[in-house]
Order: sequence, then C-alpha cells, then structure tokens
Amino acid sequence: MTASSTSQAEATFRASKPTRREAIAGSIVLAATAASQMLRPTRIFDRLTREELSGAIPKVVGPYRFSSTSGLILPPRDELSEKLYDQVLTRVYEAPDAIPVLALFAYGSVQNLSLELHRPDECYPQQGFVITDPKTISVQLGRHDIPASFLTATRKDGYVEQVLFWSRIGQTFPADRVEQSLVVARENFSGRMPDGLLARISVPTRSPEHGLEIARSFLQQLVNALAPVGQRIVLGDIHKGVQST
Repeated sequence: MTASSTSQAEATFRASKPTRREAIAGSIVLAATAASQMLRPTRIFDRLTREELSGAIPKVVGPYRFSSTSGLILPPRDELSEKLYDQVLTRVYEAPDAIPVLALFAYGSVQNLSLELHRPDECYPQQGFVITDPKTISVQLGRHDIPASFLTATRKDGYVEQVLFWSRIGQTFPADRVEQSLVVARENFSGRMPDGLLARISVPTRSPEHGLEIARSFLQQLVNALAPVGQRIVLGDIHKGVQST
C-alpha cells in the first residue's frame, strides 16, 4: 500500500468514526432497546388513514393552492418504510408569481427503536443529491419555537432545493438524529410508544436565503390554517404544550 492510499484509508476511517456524543448515545439506545423489549411499551395512537391525514393538512395556505402530489423526493420504499409510516402525504403548492412550495408529511403512529423516522439528510443522498450547508435553526410553530434543520440539496443535473424539516416524537421536537433516538428510547423505556411526524418544506431555488424566507412564511401560514386535528398531528397535543429537547 502506498503512502497516498494509506493516508486516504486513515482519512476514511476518521470520517466514519462516530463522535463521542454519538457513541454515548448509541450505548444508551442499545441499553434502552433491551429494556424496552422486556417492558413491552404500549401503543398510544391508532393508525391514520390516508383520508384522515389528507383532510388534516389544508389545501389552501395563504395565497398558495394545492396543485399536485407528484415531483417530490420521497423516503425509500421498502419493507421498513411500510412499517414505519402509516401514511406519507405529498403536496405541491402554487401561488401567482411565486416559487412553488413542496411539502411532505410522513406520519407514524408507533415509534420504537427499530422503527424511527427517516430524515431528509439521509434520504436525499439516496436519491442522488449532494447535501451542503446543513444547520440547525429555530422556526415558529404557532406560539412555539422549535428546533428544525435546514440544508441545500443539489442534484447532478443542476436542480437545487432548499430544504427545511423537523421531526416530532410525541410531545418533543428533537434537533437531530441522535436526540431523536434518545427521545424514542426514553419514551419506550417509560412504557410508551409515541407517534411521530416528519415534516418537510422544500423550495426549488438556488438561493438559501430566499428559500428559507419562503419556507418560514409558508410554514407560519400553514400552522394558522390547521384545524384541531391537524394541530395535533403537526404540533402534538397542544393542550399539554410543546417541548424541544
């Protein structure tokens, strides 16, 4: 092996080596997984039908109108996904003289340590996109500020999306994959199988600043238009308050 290939191998090893935080979280999750198998956590929510989820998300959001269900990047369709999500709702919203907004809501009535929400920073690369400038930001959902993720996804043909997304596990909004796993582990260890939602707002533009501005505005108008059942799906049980980790 040459010195160059040795250096490349060492770099690959360092890049794939988990951080201390990830290693500790992994150990906690493994311990909680074993414990949850003995505790047999209880399902809290019934499965949602496609009609129930579709009816809960408004088709009119401010000046935007629902126009199509096609053209969105979807989570991988496999046996795990079929178990993970009750329903995946996709919507393309259009408004006069405005960039379209692509919205996805993936809902699962059961979250345990073998069934966790797929996150866009994982599924976009599987569809041939390169992720750049990922960051955690705060977004407003009604009266609450929650942690969300924002990134730029670029395809080889030059197509670009600015992607804003967040996940809800029960009453909690985890900031990243590690926190998401810890929240699920905590809930399962307490004997509960919470529901979960992955919400994603994508804007096809090369400008991160403009894309985020559009996504924030659309999101606020969406929350204001939600009926009570939609508020419970998107926000959790609002009567118990919204928590971030």
